[in-house]
Formats: sequence, structure tokens, C-alpha cells
Amino acid sequence: MPDLCSICYETWTTAGDHRLSTLRCGHLFGYTCIQRWLKAQGSAAKCPQCNKKAKRSDIVLLYAPKLRAVDNFEQETLKRSLEQEQSLRRKAELESAEYKLKLQVVTNKYGEAQRELQELRTLIAQTKRSAVPSSTTCSSSSLSSCLFSASQRAEASRTAQYSFSKAVMVSQSGGCRVLSFCQPLSCLLVSQPSPHSALVPGCGIKKVSVMNMKASQYVPIHSKQIRGLSFNRQNDSLLLSAALDNTIKLTSLLTNTVVQTYNTGKPVWSCCWCSDNSNYIYAGLSNGSVLIYDTRDTSTHIQELEPLRYRCPVASLCYVSRAASSSFPCGGLIAGSLEGGCFWEQVNETTYRAHELPLESTGCTDIQVEPESRHCLVTYRPGRANRSLRHVLMALTRSPQQDSSQMPTCSWSPVQTFTAGSSCKLLTKNAVFRSPDGSGTLVCAGDEASNSTMVWDATSCSLLQKLPADLPVLDVSPFSVNSEHFLACLTEKMLKLYRWE
Repeated sequence: MPDLCSICYETWTTAGDHRLSTLRCGHLFGYTCIQRWLKAQGSAAKCPQCNKKAKRSDIVLLYAPKLRAVDNFEQETLKRSLEQEQSLRRKAELESAEYKLKLQVVTNKYGEAQRELQELRTLIAQTKRSAVPSSTTCSSSSLSSCLFSASQRAEASRTAQYSFSKAVMVSQSGGCRVLSFCQPLSCLLVSQPSPHSALVPGCGIKKVSVMNMKASQYVPIHSKQIRGLSFNRQNDSLLLSAALDNTIKLTSLLTNTVVQTYNTGKPVWSCCWCSDNSNYIYAGLSNGSVLIYDTRDTSTHIQELEPLRYRCPVASLCYVSRAASSSFPCGGLIAGSLEGGCFWEQVNETTYRAHELPLESTGCTDIQVEPESRHCLVTYRPGRANRSLRHVLMALTRSPQQDSSQMPTCSWSPVQTFTAGSSCKLLTKNAVFRSPDGSGTLVCAGDEASNSTMVWDATSCSLLQKLPADLPVLDVSPFSVNSEHFLACLTEKMLKLYRWE
């Protein structure tokens, strides 16, 4: 922009008669020039540049020892264009996430339909076989076919196992802790410190897509280490997280934003959803208490379950769903700590009855529940009596089994024991789940002594596999995508994925 008066085309000055002045419209002139201009035009005076009405009283002197105006019109235009493009991109990403969600729902329904069809075919075949009298002799062709099919099934059951699929680097500096699988978005979530701590301090989650097996977006959530991640059964992509910053938070993975924060007052070591009512969530605190929150109430917790005896951190929380079972018909919350365990039987929506669970004195580091059988996997540290890390499969019991006037008591009893190495410095998370081929139950746990993941058959108590890792395995998570079954094993830096084949 030239520093010339638009009336006389002479350079304006900072003092004297031709000093810099302006009108209300903002255009600049020499003082004597604009004064003469307005005087000559009388009552119909206008600005020489924009023709807006002006008068001599509108003249304002500017005190500018040095004035230089930069033409940034193109810059502002590009800036507005960039903001519009970013807005359109965010909208497109949201639509893409919604379409991916719809595709996953359709894919899951297709997989369920395929399984139902296979089960129906198997049922029809069994019905036809049972309809043949026992005294009737099968034809040689049908008999050979039956034997061949049976041998195929036996061979498949015998050779099926987890095979290495891919290793994904999550954090170069380490610090990963817990793992969870988001079925609607088909991605694994790994807790880790911020990869850019100077710009975005704190901790969050890294998304790992199971479609291309690549780490993608980092989502900041907490200011300190995350100790628990959990999803509810509604598959609504709402993540519950617990951290040592005295908060639990609900994060929408569709928009990657925190939608609700609850201040617990103390560090949180574990969390879980209520499987019987997804409106309720639980937070296990460092003092042994468990806080109950209603997601419809955004203010504070609605109830506190105080520890019976020990006031040490609640390292694990698992909810056991209510089921029509003769041996254990009730539902409730299992809270495990290093010094004791408790089953909080949910009598009704607001009433919980405490049942102390007998645990060994060596210290319980983790408790997991298999939803179908409702067996519990309890992990014990090495001690004087047992020098090895042990995982004990427990069966829940209730006495009396039926409702009566007698006050019921809940407990558990050991079913199988799985032995690992002699080292246990970390509070690792383990898993107990139905085998992908439906033949039984598998137990998977990290072994610090060998830096590996141990896979046992819960029925025979035999060690099926030992999956190697470079560092101690901190968490394991089975998941299924498009009728394929996988196992994810997490170290502090890397995620290893195995496919069931």
C-alpha cells in the first residue's frame, strides 16, 4: 500500500499541515487536502475513495511516526478457504466413521447368520443320524464318509492353534499398560503416555486398526497413567477409562472426545461396566473402596462399597451377570486386591451384599471372569509355599442354592491350577475365554520369566502354546473380526497379533 495522499499524490507527513489523518470510513489523507476537499463540497461532501458521507468534524489526526500496511487480502482468503476445507474434512471423517460402523454391524450379522446356518446343518445331520436304528448297518460309502469327517474334525481340533500374524509398534519410548478391543470400530485400544508430551502432556489411547493391522490415531484422555479400559455390551463405542489422576472418564470413539468426567478423589486402579444394566459403572480406588456411578447423573457417585478389612488398591474389577443357574443364580461385582477379594452380590438396583472370598496369602494380582461358564481366573504371586506364578480357575458357588429364609453365602472353589515362571513384578492382565473352535476354554497369561504368553487348555490343564515376546506381556485380549479369531498380546512398547488357524 503506497504511503501517498490519494488527493494530491504527495507523501503524507507525521507533523505539519500535511500530516496523516483519516475519516470515519478509515481511508487515509493529508490533513490539509481532506480539509479543503470537504470544504469545497459543502453539505454534500463525501470520501474521495468510498463516497461515504463525511464532514469536517469526522477528520481524525493519526499519530504514527512510521506506518506500513501489508496487503494480506490473499492470506485471509486462503485462511478462510482452509477453515472451510477442514470443516468439510471433519464432516467427511465423521460420515466415514458412521459408514464403517454400519458396515461392521452388517458384517457381524452376516457372520452370525453363517454360524447359525452351520449349526442348523449340523443339527439336521445329527437328527438324521439319530433317526437311523442302532441295529441298522450303515452302507460302506456313508460309513467311510462319516469316519473321514470325524477324522477331519479330530485333526482340525488337534492342530488348531494361534500363529503369529503381525507386530505393531505402539510406543517407541514405552509406557503402554492396558488393552481393550472396540468391536463396532474394529480397532484395538492401547493405553500409553502422550507421544508429544511437550505439546500434549498426559496419557491417552492409541488406536490400532485390525483391518490393516496398523497404529493410527492417538486420543488424549487423562493427565496420569491409565490403569483400566472397559466397554459395555451395547457396542456403542463409548469407552470407560480409569487413571491415577483421580478420575474416570467416558470417551466417544466416534468423535474422539471425552463426554463425561467423574472426580473420584483418589487414584483409580480399575473400572468396569455393569453387565445387567449399562447405566452403571464401577471404579476401584487406591484405598480399597469401589464407587458406583450412574451415567445419567453427571455430578458424583451414587454409592460407595467400602472394603471389609483391607484398604489396599482394587487391582481388578469384574462384573458377573445374573443367570438362570442352579449353583450360582445371582449377579454382582468381584473386587480383587493384593490382600483380599470380595464378591458384592447385587440384591436389587441399589443394594449390595458383601461376601468375602477366600484368597491365598501370597497376594492376588488379577481376577478375570469367563462370561458363559462364569468361572473366575485368579492369579497369585510366587510365595514361600509356591515359588511359581499360578493361575487358578475358580467355580463360584452359593449356599443355599435356592432362595430361603437362610441368609445366602457366596464363595468359590478351585477347579484347575496353571503354573508359570517364578517372576511377578508387574500387575499383568490375563484372560479366560471360550476356545475359538468351541471345544473348550482357554487360559492366556503373560509370563515375566520367559517374556512370553502362555496358552493353556482349561479342561486338560495342558500347556498348548508359548508365544514369545521381547518384553514382559502386560495384557492379553482375544477378539474376533469377520469370523476370524485373534489374540492380542501387549508389551510396554509393542502389540503382537496372533491368528487362530
